Amino acid sequence: MKRVVITGIGVISPLGNDKETFWSNLLLGTSGIRKMTKLPLEKYQGNMLAAEVSWTDTEEDLKDCGLATRYAIAAAQESLRDAGLPTTFKGGNQHGVIIGTTNANQDVMDRTLDTFNIIEKNQDWPIEAQAMFTHMRPIEISTTVSRALNLGGPSVVIPTACAAGNYAIGTACSLIKSGRAKLMLAGGADGFNRSCYTTFYRLGGMTQEDCRPFDKNRTGMVVGEGAGMLVLEELEHALARGAHIYGEVKGYGITCDAYHRVAPDPEGKGASRAMEAAIKRSNILTSEIDLISAHGTGTPANDSQEVNALSQIFGEDLERIPVSALKSMLGHCMGAASALEAIAVILTL
Repeated sequence: MKRVVITGIGVISPLGNDKETFWSNLLLGTSGIRKMTKLPLEKYQGNMLAAEVSWTDTEEDLKDCGLATRYAIAAAQESLRDAGLPTTFKGGNQHGVIIGTTNANQDVMDRTLDTFNIIEKNQDWPIEAQAMFTHMRPIEISTTVSRALNLGGPSVVIPTACAAGNYAIGTACSLIKSGRAKLMLAGGADGFNRSCYTTFYRLGGMTQEDCRPFDKNRTGMVVGEGAGMLVLEELEHALARGAHIYGEVKGYGITCDAYHRVAPDPEGKGASRAMEAAIKRSNILTSEIDLISAHGTGTPANDSQEVNALSQIFGEDLERIPVSALKSMLGHCMGAASALEAIAVILTL
């Protein structure tokens, strides 16, 4: 099996839109959580918070695309520049992209409803509105990135909610390890939209205070947005071009709780099995692990089951291993969350 290394990083986040600003703000403990501005506050009750991206897209040909697509392209281009690679490839099937997402480009629906005033007019969808829907499809994220960068290899979107970014990284690693690709862009992307924000609002899962993962007084999560992209390469490919190597992806684990549509298994069985698989595949011991990057949403249900899962895997070792929970600063960036948090871990090395 081939070895897979990380050679480039790209970030669009509530804490900055390049790795240097992102990392500096993390070290300073800066919070990207503010009063929500991208939706009408009068539609909600209480102190409505969000972790929003401050970023302006100057690409005119992408103006009809959704935020997830635009964030993904910007992060992908940054990751390639960081890796010392051109932002346009020569085609071929050895370079590809896999992107995880939760909501894909649901903000296109918001824009369409507003542009044509469809709800207030109580009218059928005009042809012009229907044409905009092509940009909502999840696959538009990866295929638009592929076209923009001329990547002729695999182009995949993985819509597995919060796990999607790491799911994409793991899947890309499998392609490289098996010899089906030399270089892959992998990560996650999600843009702010009404559907996502309102869903968590109606579920009662959002805090109106600070997001405090694992705190006994935690009251919920904060919706965020952004994109995190990695350049993954076969080790020999990276060495041959003299690339800077951030680290190596040793292994990953994928499971499903098979418990409930939105609630995690309170005993943490699915999460513990995923960690167990990742550790086994990486051929390491729990005693060799120096940092745990937790999901840590700040909700009572998630954090308690995550502690249960970690305890099952690490036992007494858990007392000595630091556990990071970056959603206290980043908010929950949905499909981008695990990718951005993976980048933070890489930058600690």
